[in-house]
Amino acid sequence: MKNLFDNCNLCPRRCGADRPHGKTGFCKMPDYPLVNLIKLHYGEEPIVSGTKGSGTVFFEGCSLGCVFCQNYKISRGPTGHGTKMDKDSLAGAYLKLQDQGANNINLVTPMHFAPVIADSIAKAKADGLDIPVAVNCSGYELVSTLRLFDGLVDVYMPDMKYFSSKLSSQYSHAPDYFSVCASAIDEMVRQTGDAALGKDGLIKKGVIVRHLILPGGLFDSKHVIDYLTSRYGNRIYISLMSQYTPMPGAEGKLKGRPSQRTCESLADYLASKDQFNAFVQEYDSGGKEMIPDFLT
Repeated sequence: MKNLFDNCNLCPRRCGADRPHGKTGFCKMPDYPLVNLIKLHYGEEPIVSGTKGSGTVFFEGCSLGCVFCQNYKISRGPTGHGTKMDKDSLAGAYLKLQDQGANNINLVTPMHFAPVIADSIAKAKADGLDIPVAVNCSGYELVSTLRLFDGLVDVYMPDMKYFSSKLSSQYSHAPDYFSVCASAIDEMVRQTGDAALGKDGLIKKGVIVRHLILPGGLFDSKHVIDYLTSRYGNRIYISLMSQYTPMPGAEGKLKGRPSQRTCESLADYLASKDQFNAFVQEYDSGGKEMIPDFLT
């Protein structure tokens, strides 16, 4: 079987890096997962975290590289504190989180390690994992890579960060972000079907698309809302997030938070679309308390 880390084209950057032989591409990662933090996490949407927490695994590296990333301490390259894990150790970690009472397994930014992650989910399910598995990602994903997870992932939690190629170029060096993300979300919905909750009120399958409101991004956010509601309606959940917090080195508009008026206007706009499968984050949710204590 071909090693998908050879001449790596797992993400839309298509770097062609020979990761098994020490070459790294845009994500700056080797051909094995580096895990920075494993914990029960309570900061996700209520249908994800519940009262017992989401069993969250934070991976180092990222193939998108937003300039405003709140997880920048681990997303911009190896920290030196990450733990090398293979499919067996990852599967064991998922089962341990299940034993701790986690509502689900929540894999944060795992896609640049996709072949190993897919194998780890299959291994864990064969060994008794019976809670939903969620992939929490930037939305900038290749359909071909997502298909490695077909039948393994129960819930996808992608971002749809931008509609405008100007913004996606400026903030993520990805002028093709919207078209790539749109195709990726189509594939996620194909795999999981319509979003469905269990009797406990927690999500069991489906897609939650997150949109972070950026400073000065009112009209771009409206375009994202228009697209998601017209294409999927209440087949998916839409999560409108106002937690943007300026990170070190932020420039221009990114040095400040979006205004409360902008966030309230977008919440009203989403409500006008009859989208009842939706979450709107409180404006006071911003701040560094939303950022996990990563190992750095």
